[in-house]
Amino acid sequence: MTAGGRYAIAGACLAVGFVAAWGAWNSRPVERAAFPGPQPAVAAAPVVVGDGPVLWVLSVGVSRYRAADLGLQFADADARSMADTLREAAKRGPYREVRSLVLTNEEVTRESILSGVSRFLGQAGPDDVAVLFVAGHGVRDLASGSYYFLPNPATADTLLADGLRMSDFDEMLRIVRRNARAVIVMLDTCHAGALGIPATRPVTADEMAGQMTAGEGFYLLAATKPGEESKEQSGLGHGAFTYAVLEGMRGSADADTDGVLSVSELFGYAARRVPKLTGGRQHPYSKMEGTDFVFLHVGAVTPRAVPLLPAPLAPTPAGPPVGNVIGVLDFQNLRQDPAYDWISQALRLAFNTELSKVKVLRIYSPELIDRTTRARGTDPLVTARELGIGRLLTGAYYVSDDMLRIDARIVDARTGVNEASDSVQGNLDQFFDLQKTLVLNMLRRLKVQVSPEEGESIEKQTNTDVDAYRLLLEAEGVVEPSPRAERTRRRADKQSWLGGALERVAALVVAPAHAEEVSASVDAEVRALLERYRLALQQEDLDAVAALSVSFSERQRAALRTYFANADNFVVEIADVTVTRNENGVLVSFVRRDRFDDAESGRPVRLEVRLSKMVVPEGTTWKIGSGQ
Repeated sequence: MTAGGRYAIAGACLAVGFVAAWGAWNSRPVERAAFPGPQPAVAAAPVVVGDGPVLWVLSVGVSRYRAADLGLQFADADARSMADTLREAAKRGPYREVRSLVLTNEEVTRESILSGVSRFLGQAGPDDVAVLFVAGHGVRDLASGSYYFLPNPATADTLLADGLRMSDFDEMLRIVRRNARAVIVMLDTCHAGALGIPATRPVTADEMAGQMTAGEGFYLLAATKPGEESKEQSGLGHGAFTYAVLEGMRGSADADTDGVLSVSELFGYAARRVPKLTGGRQHPYSKMEGTDFVFLHVGAVTPRAVPLLPAPLAPTPAGPPVGNVIGVLDFQNLRQDPAYDWISQALRLAFNTELSKVKVLRIYSPELIDRTTRARGTDPLVTARELGIGRLLTGAYYVSDDMLRIDARIVDARTGVNEASDSVQGNLDQFFDLQKTLVLNMLRRLKVQVSPEEGESIEKQTNTDVDAYRLLLEAEGVVEPSPRAERTRRRADKQSWLGGALERVAALVVAPAHAEEVSASVDAEVRALLERYRLALQQEDLDAVAALSVSFSERQRAALRTYFANADNFVVEIADVTVTRNENGVLVSFVRRDRFDDAESGRPVRLEVRLSKMVVPEGTTWKIGSGQ
């Protein structure tokens, strides 16, 4: 079989699981659906286990295809094991009844899958839990960009007639979800290289996930990040991802050993286990758009085993609770294209800038997190616990053909469990809009009450030029210069006045939560230094900026020369200044706002960023020191 250059095989073993979960835990009568055509393997009788909702399980797997060269090893076994494991685990609760339908190999057609979703899972009410697991091949139509699941009769050549388009799958699933509290999507995609079928662009699990509609109560777990292969392992009898999920549902994922398994615990276990099973070659990707909840009972339930709903964050007279102390980490470049490495720190800095506008939150210094992590040889999670950080915010991004997807997640620093996640997608030129939307979404996940003024401040568009923003961050030493073709330098004879003084501007945002106040005299001296620094920028006086700095590099000069050669009528404003002391010295944190006209187009450009600098005494004065 050939794809004729039009189709890209998604993987040697695509396993797609959708878990639609309703969490009110009331009970209601259910009825069995009737299905046309060959009768699939259905549980002989419902498993009645006590009080609670009904667990509906539809499990689909295709290992034997009509086209012999598409054959897989474990897709049908994965489907059977998923149904068996869920039925066994559900005997311990919180369900009163389990009903299952298993479709494998020749039983799997486009019609039988859609009928299974609509007529079997469609019986699930708002109190029930519905599980849909699908394993087999996935294909992308390169002409239309659509993604398809291959049922037993389908090949790449009969895709339109026999394939199941993911958008149709999603539409049918949304009908099931209308009364749903939450939907979990699990994807396990294997690379097609071993099949010898041409594929101009490999399809990964998270790309398939992109065809699924997100929304409140949406939970996604994908087997791989872009560029990775999902592994089938003969020694396991399953794909590594499916094996880890099954292992987790049998109890291994119960991180706090309280006898109940939450969605975040299952996701977290898979994230840790899969890299170990694959020698670090495969890393699951996840996001959660809703509150955590109990999915299964996996042992004796203790009194604290209640639905895991994070308590709303609120300030107290004694100061912000631990959960309100946030540390922002780097965002991972999933594509691993160095041309977009700058986005990692740009996102970190942008999240710090926006989150710092919310008074009930305390945003920890990224520079301090990084330096402590390096000095102690620990990972950021251990560092966060030592520093008293309650939650970490991190994530990943993927750029393809100028389209940008940003995924963010909130991690409980005490347990390492993913509490919630969200994502946005759009054109790279929409970077600021996407980032702001995601910040507001994550604040909602954090259960933070944002005042109207704070919300307006976050929503207000203060950054207007992505290229200028990138160059500014390069000039400040926050990101490395991009390997992409540099913007043409105009007015090259313009004085490069800012130089490398900004090289030491660390991507800090607010003073660390444990920072101490400085004396009135030190505060006044540092603020005076900052005002001289602002004036040096305003007057384009490179020598003055250099004199105020401990040192600066030629790389910084070059980046700033490019940035400011494109800026006419430049004005800089510094506001919201705080001066604090920590064990490393004196830290000044402030909001910097740049305003100028683009020299080429004449359009106005506005940039805003919150920065912090370490300042150090030198003789009888203060200078801008290194934040690195």
